Amino acid sequence: MSEIKSDFSVIIIGAGPVGMNLALDLAFRKIRCLIIEKNFTTSQHPQGNTHNLRTMEHYRKLGLADKIRNVGLPLDHSGDAVFVTRINSHELCRINIPTLRERSEHGSNDLEIGPETFQRASQMFVEKILKEEIDRSKYIDVRFGWVMEEFSQSNKRVTMDLRHLKNDKIERLTCDYMVGCDGAQGKIRKILGIKYTGKSGDEVDFMMGRMLSIYFESPDLYKIMKIDPPWQFHSMNSDGRVSIVALDGRGKFLTWAKLGRDDDPNKVDPVSYIYQAIGEEVPVKVISALPWQAGLSLVAEKYQVGRILLAGDAAHLFTPTGGFGMNTGIGDVDNLGWKLAAVCEGWGTDSLIKTYETERQQVAIRNLAQSYALAEAKSSLSVPNGIERSDNEGEKIRLELAKSILKKLKEEYFCVGIQLGARYDHSPIIVDEGNQFPNNSPYDYTPTSQPGGRAPHAWLKDGSALFDHFSNGFTLLKLGSVRINTDNFINSAIKLGIPIALYENTSKDLLDLYKYNLILVRPDQYVAWRGDKVPEDLNSVLKLVSGRDLRH
Repeated sequence: MSEIKSDFSVIIIGAGPVGMNLALDLAFRKIRCLIIEKNFTTSQHPQGNTHNLRTMEHYRKLGLADKIRNVGLPLDHSGDAVFVTRINSHELCRINIPTLRERSEHGSNDLEIGPETFQRASQMFVEKILKEEIDRSKYIDVRFGWVMEEFSQSNKRVTMDLRHLKNDKIERLTCDYMVGCDGAQGKIRKILGIKYTGKSGDEVDFMMGRMLSIYFESPDLYKIMKIDPPWQFHSMNSDGRVSIVALDGRGKFLTWAKLGRDDDPNKVDPVSYIYQAIGEEVPVKVISALPWQAGLSLVAEKYQVGRILLAGDAAHLFTPTGGFGMNTGIGDVDNLGWKLAAVCEGWGTDSLIKTYETERQQVAIRNLAQSYALAEAKSSLSVPNGIERSDNEGEKIRLELAKSILKKLKEEYFCVGIQLGARYDHSPIIVDEGNQFPNNSPYDYTPTSQPGGRAPHAWLKDGSALFDHFSNGFTLLKLGSVRINTDNFINSAIKLGIPIALYENTSKDLLDLYKYNLILVRPDQYVAWRGDKVPEDLNSVLKLVSGRDLRH
C-alpha cells in the first residue's frame, strides 16, 4: 500500500517579508508550498526600512534585487542621520552616510565586500514586489484572508484546519512541514508552548518602552528644512524626542515618538508629535498610527517542535535600533529554505532540519545583544535644560550634546559585522578545522573562507560576481592552476543524491582570497569545508555537510 502524500511539502503561516521570502526560496528550489495570511493585503504601515547587504544578496539570488532598487529612497537622496533640536531650528550634529548611488558604485566599500549594497525601502513597498512574484510562481499557492484555526502533527505530517475570513469556509490540509512566520503574537509559538527569553522593554526613555509609530504624508515639510533633506531626523528638545524617517523622498515619512506611561495610543494626537519635531505647523496627512514596544530583546527557547518550525518575529523579537529584526528573519529562511528542500527532495534528513535551530538561534542572540546595546545607548541620551537657548550658553549645551551623540550612536549605522559576519562555527554540519575562529565583531567584517562563514565575495574578470556562479545546491570551487582531479568528489556527491556543481577558476587573486584550492559552498553560500586536495574520507565529509547520520 503506497503512502498517502501530503497536500503540500511546506505550509507557511504568515506572509510578511520573512514568510514570503521563505516561499520564494522554496520555489527557487522547485519545492511546492502554500503561504497563508490572515490579512487581505500586504502591509499598509511602514516598518523594516533597511534591507541590509546580506538581505540584498538573498534578493540577488532570487533575481529580485533590481526590482527592489526601484522602490524606497531615491538613489541620490542624502543618506545622513541628522540630529536637531527641531527641524526648523538648530542642527546638533550629523552622521554622514553615503547615498545609495555612492554605495552602489564600483570601488565603494560595500561592493568591495559584497555584490550588493543595502537598500532604504520600507518593507511595505518590498512586500508588494514579493507578493507579485509569489502570484506568478507555479510552485506557490497563496491565500490571503485565511487563518489557521488549529493544527496537529504526527511523525509523518502536519494537519491543519484553515478558515476563510469572508465566508467562513473551512478547509483541512496536510503538509510535510509547517513554518510559523506569524509574528510575536502569532498562535503557533503559543500553542506549542514555546516561551521567549530575554529582555522585554522596560519604560526608560526614547527607544525603551511604549512608542507610537506614525505614517504620514507632508510634501510641505521639505519647504522648511534648513538643510538638504536627509534620510533621518532625530529631534531633541524640551518637549521630548522624536525620530522622522524619509520613505520615498517625495513627502511620505515615518515618525517614532515616545508614549507617556499613561498615554492611551488611541486618544493621543499623532500630529502633535510631528509638530514637536518640526517646530511649526505644516499641512500633514496622517495615514496610520500604531503603538509598539521598544527595547525588546527576546528569543524563542526552541525553533522547532517536530515538523513545525518558527522563523522571523515568531523566533526572535528586536527593537528597531540597527535595523536587525527583519534582516535576521530573512537570514533565518535563507538558512532554512535549502534544508527543507533537501528533505523534500529526499537527499536530506530530519537531522538536517534540526541544525536550523543550532545555527540560527545563536545568530539571533548575538544580533539581539547588539540591537539592545544600541537601544540602551540611544535611550541614555537625555535632553539637557537650555538646549534651545539662542545665546552662547545654548550653543555650548548643544555642542556637548552633539559630542555625546556621536560617541554613543555613530556605530549604529555601520554594523557590517552583523550584516555579513554571522557564523555557524559550532554547527554539526560544518567541518571544524579545530583552530581559532575568526573575528565575530558586530562592527567589522573580514572575508575568510574558514568553514562556518559566508563565502567571500569577488568580482570576476567578466564583471560578474562569484556568487552568481554558485548553484542552488552545493558548489565545489576549484581554484588556482594546480591540477586536481575532482571527478570523485562530484561523483560521490551525486551517488549520495546531493546536488552539486563544479566551478573552476585559475585566478591568482581568487586563490589568494580563499587560501585553498578546493572550497565546498553550501546552498546558502556558506563554506562547509575547504582543503588543497580531495579528502581521503570524502564520503564522511559529504555525509556530515548534508546532515546524514547526525545524532541530536
